Amino acid sequence: MKYLRTESGQVLPSILALMLMLSALGVALAAIAVSNNRSASQLQKSQSAFNIAEAGINYYLWHLSHNSTDYTDGSATIPGSTPYGPYTHDYDNDAGTKIGTFSLYITPPVSNSTVTTVKSVGVALHGTGTRTVQAQLGIPSFASYALLTNSEIWFGPTESSNGPVLSNVGIRFDGTNDGPVESATSTYVPSTASGTNGTTTEPGVWGTGGPQSQWQFPVPAVDFNQVTADLQALQTSAQSNGVYLAPTGTFSASHGYEIVLKNNKTFDIYKVTNVVNGTPTTTFVRNQAAPANGLLYVADNVWVQGTWNGRMTIASGRLPDVSSTDTTITIIGNVSYTALDGSVALGLIAQQDVDVSSIAPNNLTIDGALLAQKGAVIYPYSGGIVKNNLTFYGSIATNQQWTWNYVSCGSCTTVIDGYKTDTNTFDTNLTFSPPPSFPTTGAYSVLNWRELLSNP
Repeated sequence: MKYLRTESGQVLPSILALMLMLSALGVALAAIAVSNNRSASQLQKSQSAFNIAEAGINYYLWHLSHNSTDYTDGSATIPGSTPYGPYTHDYDNDAGTKIGTFSLYITPPVSNSTVTTVKSVGVALHGTGTRTVQAQLGIPSFASYALLTNSEIWFGPTESSNGPVLSNVGIRFDGTNDGPVESATSTYVPSTASGTNGTTTEPGVWGTGGPQSQWQFPVPAVDFNQVTADLQALQTSAQSNGVYLAPTGTFSASHGYEIVLKNNKTFDIYKVTNVVNGTPTTTFVRNQAAPANGLLYVADNVWVQGTWNGRMTIASGRLPDVSSTDTTITIIGNVSYTALDGSVALGLIAQQDVDVSSIAPNNLTIDGALLAQKGAVIYPYSGGIVKNNLTFYGSIATNQQWTWNYVSCGSCTTVIDGYKTDTNTFDTNLTFSPPPSFPTTGAYSVLNWRELLSNP
């Protein structure tokens, strides 16, 4: 007889093995889930730290926009070396709950620059890592334009611009532009001085020139009135750590100082006691080394010429500001640099005009950043004295209309006074490396930024 037998003794181990496998798989899946959750949390914390670091940059951009010379985050203590800091701030979310901190390390501009470097180290709450962002924050100066004017302007068909051009009023542009051409107005009514009937409304920038793809309007205007406050600050700075020349006496258009620039970083100072047919009568005062802070402030009229090898700003103004005593800087000879690589810069800031004298050479060179707060950068009409060529390298900021010559408007091309030809080149070095303490305009912006892989 045969008997049936069960194999129950062999099934149990198989079930146990399967259970162990499933259990191990569950543990592995749980570990993966925990690991993924931890990684996701760490990634979230890392991203949060990066966002917080960026917030630190944005905070200091705002801070400089309200206090453009504060590089210590409101602290009265100036550290002995750069970068200054760390300056640490809590960072809250929209609900007002702290979610981390950022620490700032600030490197102020060097003497030849308006660019501030800011490092921001972000840390998320309960996070173990940090993220670091570095940005350069810059503010443009009045020397950021090839031509900046508070009046309307006309570029004729034979004229060209090199570098950015901005008018607070409007521009007729029939020439060739190499750079932005901007107006602060959407439309304006050009005067007859722009070759129109004086009644027709035109766009902020208009004409037959181009390329018109670089024409922009409207853009924010530039306030020339702020230069009054800048002159006050420049006078104070020159009196404390620069060179200050007091008024020569009762104000007169034929009194002031002549400054003769030299290529050894000094200049000669002469007292002007009279001017006959454009030529100043002078008495030698002294030879002066370049001021420590690069500022020469003259509380009187200035006549200037020479070759410069350094970085300096000559400001001219009588304070308090009274229109009857506004001062002028007059260029009577070549004003030239020893190098055009950005190492040399000269600013001429006049309360009224920056003039080119009728006694200036037939072939004249002017290198510099010229700023006429209330008046014009101009060759004043001389009654029919026609000269050869003017070569300009730098930047012009003029409240009123700028010109190097005057034409007969039968053809609007025949020069009847001033320089028959002129070449104007924008010094690109001036955009964020202007002459010392040259007035700024606008607000700070982020020039560039990048994440750093190592902390300060």
